[in-house]
Parts: sequence; structure tokens; C-alpha cells
Amino acid sequence: MNTLLLLLGVVAGQVSDASVTPDLPRAAETVDGVVEEAQIPDATADGASQLNPDAGAPARGQLRGRVLAKGSRGAVLAAKIVATSPSGTAAARELDDDGRFELSLACGTHDLAIRAPGYEPLLLAHDACADPAPLVLRMVPRPNLPVYETVVTAPRDEPSVDLRGPELTTTPGSLGDPLRTIESLPGVAAVAWPAPIYAIRGSNPGNTGFFLDDLQVPLLFHLLLGPAVIHPALFDSMAFYPGGYPARYGRYVAGIVAAQTRAPPADRLHATAEVRLYDAGALLSVPLPDGNGGVAAAFRYSYTGVLLSLLRNDLRLSYWDYQVLADRRWRGWRLGLSLFGSSDDLLYHPADFLGAGPNGVTGVLNDRYQNQRYLLRFHRASLRATRNVGRGQLSLRLAMGADNSTAPLARVLPISLSSYSILPRIAYQRSTTRVDWDTGVDAQVQWFRPQSSVIEAGDSDLARKRTAVLVAGYVSAAIRASQRLTLTPGLRLDSYTISGVTKMDLGPRLAARLVLEPKTWLVASGGRFSQSPSLAVQIPAAENFGLALYGLQTSWQGALGIGTQRVPGVEIEVTGYVQRYVLTDLRDPALLEPDPLASDFLVRRDARSYGMEVMIRRPVSERLHGWLSYTLSQNQRALGGGLIGPSDWDQRHILNLVVGYRLGRTTLGARGHLNTGQPVLVNGTQAEAFVRLPTFYQVDLRAERRILFDAFTLDVYVEVVNATGNRMVYGLNQDPSTGEVNQYSLRVFLPALGIRGEL
Repeated sequence: MNTLLLLLGVVAGQVSDASVTPDLPRAAETVDGVVEEAQIPDATADGASQLNPDAGAPARGQLRGRVLAKGSRGAVLAAKIVATSPSGTAAARELDDDGRFELSLACGTHDLAIRAPGYEPLLLAHDACADPAPLVLRMVPRPNLPVYETVVTAPRDEPSVDLRGPELTTTPGSLGDPLRTIESLPGVAAVAWPAPIYAIRGSNPGNTGFFLDDLQVPLLFHLLLGPAVIHPALFDSMAFYPGGYPARYGRYVAGIVAAQTRAPPADRLHATAEVRLYDAGALLSVPLPDGNGGVAAAFRYSYTGVLLSLLRNDLRLSYWDYQVLADRRWRGWRLGLSLFGSSDDLLYHPADFLGAGPNGVTGVLNDRYQNQRYLLRFHRASLRATRNVGRGQLSLRLAMGADNSTAPLARVLPISLSSYSILPRIAYQRSTTRVDWDTGVDAQVQWFRPQSSVIEAGDSDLARKRTAVLVAGYVSAAIRASQRLTLTPGLRLDSYTISGVTKMDLGPRLAARLVLEPKTWLVASGGRFSQSPSLAVQIPAAENFGLALYGLQTSWQGALGIGTQRVPGVEIEVTGYVQRYVLTDLRDPALLEPDPLASDFLVRRDARSYGMEVMIRRPVSERLHGWLSYTLSQNQRALGGGLIGPSDWDQRHILNLVVGYRLGRTTLGARGHLNTGQPVLVNGTQAEAFVRLPTFYQVDLRAERRILFDAFTLDVYVEVVNATGNRMVYGLNQDPSTGEVNQYSLRVFLPALGIRGEL
């Protein structure tokens, strides 16, 4: 009976406190090492337990908000917020990927502290109960850090120079164009400055290939001033291979410039607009509605022609370009669409460039030459698809191209060259514990349809209808033989069929990297490379000709280098190289009126080059950054009859010093360049002789200021190319009557003022 009465008392809630009062502990919550204690109320005065823990507790409010980067509408990543009450109690939370946070706080003023890598700390006071509206906070990027994130990547197996971020867009002398930075790198000779025409390690400019997302393009620069044909904001990175490039690339006997674009962001709308003295451009990127990709479109238009027409009516230069990129993820596939094109229109008189001699040469040239026009255009459309297959990644691409060039290939024979091409590619990459495999097949089918009322007779098919079918298969493997040694053998088989003539070439390649100690390494590369006959410079629709007449161009290349990072904050690399070529070279470089349609315009010629390259580099993540590059080279040609002479592009010494310094939100930069003169053939009173041009040097200056607004960023910059105003000599002429040697020279002083806005 007593037990029954006790149970009834419990149900009725009348049990005495002495009998069953529970032991209520203190609850504690630990957040990132900060303990926030919540006091559990004690028993009531009459001894009854407190069944509602919130009754009588201090009032609380919800603190919500979002943290964005000042100067944009993007969220701050990896941020943390800490709220401290007047009593010293702290609560902490990490922000999500969208920069949002939410905290439950007791009413009262709390000190908020928000911190994130790369940003200035944000401190403020707020009472969530007094003002419950969500906060929108903006963190200011630290001024002593680069504008772009520094991306750390593994070293490439093949020796190369990799550039990304500010190095691509703020190098003085490059006018903000990523690809022009290569003229400040080792092994590169600018042979027709300020035009972006480069000879790599003594080869002809037409022997260097340009690839965009592994798609070969005929040229990546506009004429003369030479901005890139791709909007700078679309570039993600650039790899420059002066020699020994990977087996996935081919059909060039010198170096490779391989640029990669960035996928359009899928998070939000981005926009960039830029106005410079001589052109204007814009970029707009929008995410797809489902968030599985984005689309970006960009363009650039030059009003240089309007400015030049104010100075003289016989000189005109205009250009434009466009790009459309789309990226989409669909059922395990990543799909990419690229559309881009470029146009250049140049009208000039040869006397403007050849008639600077003091002995009346200008007047003679004015009588002999008429205005000449160059019109260069190309378009590319590419569809890419990649997905994981097995333990690797399968990549498919189908691209189409249309090229057109109108140029005075001979003084009285303007001609228009057109071509249409299809460029398929399939590749498969797979990584295992010890080996990374890369294999694939790529092809180029090109139909050439020249348009001219006059076609000179001759064996060259440059101005004739023809079809070119180029097919290649390749395989390479990066073998981690040990923790210190990586070997990358490769093999590429190329087949060239042009105008019914077929040539094949097998190109073995090998690269090696040996780590001597944690901060010192050796790199080596070598192999065989091939290319169809080519002109000295690349012109759209003027390639893949003359296979029956000249045969293939080939090269054997070898390089050995040592690098170290033992000096804090500095990377030093020294490379020695030797290369042997068989090239299609100009038969007579002294011709004033060359005719590329003549069968004897080009000649098959042996060549060799060897030298040493030095690169001392301080990373862009440092306040003081930049690099020093030096090239010592010897470039020779077999001229026939046992005579060996220097290459037309042989600049024995090339020195570049690029320096940048961040001072708050202002970046100051300078570039010093020096090169010894290349040889030119001069007709003397007795015989022809090679004479070196004078040494040329220039200093380029750049200053940029970043201004941050809440939702957008404004960059204002000024750049001066050849600030010293030095005159570059590019030709010599000897008066046969007096023997006096006159110089053809050009002074280019190019100021650039630009404003770039981004949101």
C-alpha cells in the first residue's frame, strides 16, 4: 500500500524535494577552443524542478549576415567571426562558402571580430536585439598581397617558364597583355620590335607554335602594337617551352607558347571594362541558371586608325577581336565551347619604315612603291568534352577554323589567301602511384583556296589550291622512378600530306628531373621535332605548302639545367642548350623586293644554335618581385659552299630586368631591356659583308593604382614603353659612290593610359 501511494504522489507532482530532486549539470559548448557556458537554472524555491529551461533566461537575438570582399560582390572564403559579450563570453563561427553566418547571442552589445587570410581584420560592435536586420559586411584585401591568388602547382616534367596572375598582366612593357611577357624571358629575341615577332633560340619566328587550350592558332598578337587577340581577363596561365616541349604538342621545330583560359565563373555575374589610349574592351560573364557552368563574352576594338588619320592619311591601323567561352557540367561530362576571332587592317607606305636614311633614300622609295595593305583575319570554333573513364580522364575536341590574309606578297602582286580547317583531337590521361600516362591522336585537315587574278608560274604551291592532311599520334609517361628522380619519355609520330605528297617523321623525346637536395634540382630535356615548310613569319592561310619542293623542317634539341631555391625568396635556374635544325630559310635576306611565290624564294638550309640562359626570379607574392633573365647565344646558318654565317636573328646578348614593388594599393614597375645588334647583309664597294646593328636598350615604366568601392574595383594605370626614347636601328645601306653606311632607324615612344573597372 505504501508503494502505491508513493506512485500516485509522483504522478500528481507532489513528491517532496528530499526524495527525488534530480542533479542538473552545467552544459558547456566548445567552439574553436572558446567555451560558452549556459547555466541550467536551479530548482525553484518550493523545491519543484524547472521543466522549462528557457523560463527566466536572458533574452537572446539572432545575428545574421554575409561577408563580402570590398571592391566586388564575391564572398570572402575561409573567414571566421568571433562575438565577445561585455562579460567576456565569446562565441565563434566559420562562414560558409557563400560568406554567410548566423549566431545566437544574448541581448546586449557584442564586439565582433572577423578575420580571413589575405584580408584586413574587420572589427565592429553590434546588438542583435536592438538591430535584428541581417548585416552586409565588407572586408578590405591587404594591400601588400597580389591582386590575384597565388596558385602553387607542381613543377612541370618538361623544362618551362610558367606565368600566372599579376605576372601576366602587369609586366612593364607588355601593355597589359599576357602573351607579350615572353619577350622578357630567356631565349627570346624580339626581331622587329615593337611588333611581337619573336625568334626562339635562334630559329625563325615562323618555327614557334601558339596554342590556346591545346588548340593551335595561326597568331596570338595583333600587328605592330601587338596586343594579344585574347582578352587578358580570360587567361588563367601560360607555359613557355623554349625547347623540348611535351609530346601532346607538335608540328613546330622550335618552342611552344601554351596558354590556358579560365572557365567562366558559375557563382555570380562578373563584368570588366577597360579603356586605353588606342583601344577599348569589355568582358561579361554570367552563370548558367542551374549553377552548373557559366558563359563569358569579350571583345576589343581599336580606334588607332582614327588617331593616326589625324597625323597622316597614308597610314592606317585598326584591329578587333572577340571571344565567347561557355562551360557546362552535364551527366558526368564537362562541356566547353570556345568561339574567338581576330582582324587586323594595316595600310602604310614602305618609305615610312625604310626611308630614314640621310641621303635621299626616302624620295627614291616614294617613287618606286605604292601604299601597301595587310588584312589578316582568322576565326576558330571549338567544342570540348571531358569525363572520367575508368581511372583516367577522356578528352574529346572538335574545332573548325577559317583564315584569310590579303598581303602584297610581291610588289605588283597583291594576293588573298583563304583556308578552312577541321581540327579533331582525342586524348586520355591516367595517373597511377608511379606513372602518369598521356596518350592521344590529333589531326588537322586544311583546304587552301587562294584568290588572285594573277598566279605566277613556278614550283611553289603557296598561291595554289591545295589540301593538307596532318595526323599525329603520341604517348608519354611521367615515371616517378624514385622520390628524387622523375623521367618523362615520349614518342610522337607525325604524318604530313600536302598537295598529294606524304612525309612522315618519328619524334622521340625525353625529359628528366633529379632532386639533388630539397631545394636544388637538375632538369634535362631532348628530342626530335618536325614541321612542314613555313615562311619566316606566320601569316594566316600561308602555311602547309611546298612539301614536295623543300621537304620537312626538323630539329634535334638538347638542354641541361640546374636550379636552386637556397637563397631565401629567390629561385635561380641556369640552362645550357644546343639545337640543330634543317629549316626553310630565306635564300637571300638582302632582297628589297622578295617574291614568296618564286620557287627560289626559300631554300632548305642547315642551322645550329647553342647558348646559356639564366633566370633569377622572385615570386609575385613578395612585395618586391620580378626577375632577371640573360641569354648568351650563337645562332648560325650554313650558307652554302662551306660558308657558315650568323642567323638573321642572332642577338648574341639579351638582358631583361623586370621589377615590381607594391606600395599599399599602388604597384610600381620597371623593365630594362638590352640586346646586341643582329647581323645584316650590306652590299659594300668590294663585296657583301655581314655588319652588326648597334646595341639597343630601352626602359619601360608602369604605375597602377587600385581603388576599392563597395561593389566594384577601379584600376587606373599609366605605362610608358621606351621611356628613354632610344632609336632602334633595323637596317643599313651603303652608298656605292661614297662608301658611307647609312642607318634605317625607328624611334618608338609609346605612352599608354588605361582605366579598368571590374565588378
